[in-house]
Amino acid sequence: MSYLKKSWKKEKIEEKIPANIWDGIAARGSFVVIKTDQLFKDPDELLGGSIDSKLDVAEQMNQRILKVNLKLWMGNLVENIGKIKSNESISKIPKAKNNTAIIVGGGPSFKEKNHIETLKKVKNQTIVSTDKMLITLLEAGIKPDFVISVDGHRKFIFPFYDSKLVNDKISTKAVMAVTVAPNIVNRFPKNIYFFTPIMDDPKNVASITNAVSYMTNTSILSSGGNVGVTGINFAYYLGYKNIILTGMDMGYTKNTPIEKSAYYAIVKEVDSTMTPDKYKRLFVIEGYNPDFDVEYYTDLTWKSHIDNLIDQSKSMQNEGIKIINATEGGSLHGGAIISSTFKEAIKKYG
Repeated sequence: MSYLKKSWKKEKIEEKIPANIWDGIAARGSFVVIKTDQLFKDPDELLGGSIDSKLDVAEQMNQRILKVNLKLWMGNLVENIGKIKSNESISKIPKAKNNTAIIVGGGPSFKEKNHIETLKKVKNQTIVSTDKMLITLLEAGIKPDFVISVDGHRKFIFPFYDSKLVNDKISTKAVMAVTVAPNIVNRFPKNIYFFTPIMDDPKNVASITNAVSYMTNTSILSSGGNVGVTGINFAYYLGYKNIILTGMDMGYTKNTPIEKSAYYAIVKEVDSTMTPDKYKRLFVIEGYNPDFDVEYYTDLTWKSHIDNLIDQSKSMQNEGIKIINATEGGSLHGGAIISSTFKEAIKKYG
């Protein structure tokens, strides 16, 4: 006797089935059926696969970052679980009590323009420090309200927290991605608030982002590609109406040697034939900032962050939120971004 079904009398569902019935069926389902010709894969094989060259540069970069770092991030997440469970989600942070937040980035303009002296006089604005700037601010007697960290690489991020000033007496609250390097999670003494960074489209019900958010019970927040933009998004999340940027150059002055740019050494390590001239041809984009009358250059990585932030500035403007670039230089301009000197911004939006 054959048990193979050879024909179906009814292959089409003619009447629409209500969503609550589908939900009831789904709740009893064992797992999903994924159409793929690859039925198994061991962990060490997961980095396989190519990147679609038809995608734009930013999306190719996103795919490569995910491909290279996903294993690292998930490993960090496993190590961080205990700390995540014993601390809080960013949803527990009270919403903005004043109108203005200042995001302090680690770009060279912060030192060149002596913005630290202006920052010392701030009274009514919330100071959000990128992790790179935390020790610099503490050493100057400035106690930022928040410090942001998203980097999963232990070696690179740990020096930003390795100071006697980072101790039990610190009043600064840490805002960290759940996938951040565990050594800085363990280094920071108290008041850590976690979030799930957007790693893929959370509109997809089966996204990694959603899965991690459910696992950790933390709110989702876009990192925007770097910790400075994460700070902007965090200020937006808390409801600040004015977001002032300092030290967020996102590029280099014209006289900065290519060898000193952030990604040259990384590329050189991968490709020993790389020279400054070759790097300039492949990666560098030159520009002019009309707001501060300066020429600059940036690279493809920073460009993707800049383009994203310019688009965000337009959306935020529609909600009555201002992004004020007070770096007094750099490559960030356009969209709905307002430019100002740092002193003027503090005075006007205080």
